[in-house]
Amino acid sequence: MKKIWIGIGIVVVVALAIVLVAIQTKKEPEEIKIGWIGPLTGDLAYYAQMIKKATDLAVEEINGAGGINGMRLNVIYHDDGLDPKKGVSAFLKLTTTDKVPLIIQAAGSSIMLAEAPLAEKHKVVLITPTCSNPKIKFAGDYIFRVWPSDAYQGVSIAEFIFSNLKKTQASVLYLNNDYGIGVKEEFVRKFKELGGTILAIEGFEQGASDFRTQLTKIKSQNPQVVFLSSHYKEGALLVKQAKELGIKSQIIASDACYAPEFLRLSGGAAEGVIVANLYWNPNSEEPIIRTFVDRFKKRYGEQPEVYAAAGYDCLKVIAVGMKNGGIASEGIKKALYRIKGFKGVTGDITFDEYGEIAKSYDLFVVKAGEFEPYK
Repeated sequence: MKKIWIGIGIVVVVALAIVLVAIQTKKEPEEIKIGWIGPLTGDLAYYAQMIKKATDLAVEEINGAGGINGMRLNVIYHDDGLDPKKGVSAFLKLTTTDKVPLIIQAAGSSIMLAEAPLAEKHKVVLITPTCSNPKIKFAGDYIFRVWPSDAYQGVSIAEFIFSNLKKTQASVLYLNNDYGIGVKEEFVRKFKELGGTILAIEGFEQGASDFRTQLTKIKSQNPQVVFLSSHYKEGALLVKQAKELGIKSQIIASDACYAPEFLRLSGGAAEGVIVANLYWNPNSEEPIIRTFVDRFKKRYGEQPEVYAAAGYDCLKVIAVGMKNGGIASEGIKKALYRIKGFKGVTGDITFDEYGEIAKSYDLFVVKAGEFEPYK
């Protein structure tokens, strides 16, 4: 009798083991974790929030369609507050604790440049939807971006001023960080190359709120154009104070001023300001754009900006890299370099040997509190 009970016990244990294995197998599909770092608070929070929303939407679509080779994608978010130290700290946590093969740096060239050496050291793919400093091009083999370099922006603005506006004298105001300096340097180089004259170059710090000293110097020179390389918060205060000081020069601002907050914080002083940005038409009837815009509006109750579109494309490109190269960083990296002519909502994406894409900038003018294509 004892042997019979022992036999029954063994059968029960084996059966339970089989059931437990089956339950564990069905419990959760395998998950792929990637990191996301961005200024969800502080300067550029508007951009980061837009990018995060689009990233969430893309993840939802990918997972809803079966994930990546049957595995669900999970994005781990970190707020860097536009502080390189916080960005590096988040990067290290994601690579050493979470063991992610890839990290998205949503915005902030200074943060991405601080993280790039770590990406190379830890062999982790670092990709951005919007960081644009020209130095990122040479930051390493694991570095990619789906937004064009400021080398294109600085050149486009200089050519626009010289050829379209027929102006040959300009003064420059720039934010003293990697973004502001990068755009400024490319603009100054190209404007001089075209034969233009730079009357003054004045810098200011991130978080500054009083620009009257710099603006008073510029007003004394009466330049034909003032080029402003700035984030939207400081840029809005600058154009407001420029108007208060009676500066009549045409102001042309860089793409980080292309945001509703720039218009709101300027208190109407942005009227007539020309702003550079990638051209993207949310009202396009192209199916891929129409689908993205409709889904975004349905989920969030607002129309996506170009930054959201870039964030969406960034995640979609990552998914292609993982599907074709596997989920290890080396395979993802190699697959991304092979991407040519990917159809994104911001247009075709093709990575060159530096992990860069080439796109041109357009100019917009503020009219009745809205950004309109410059004609």
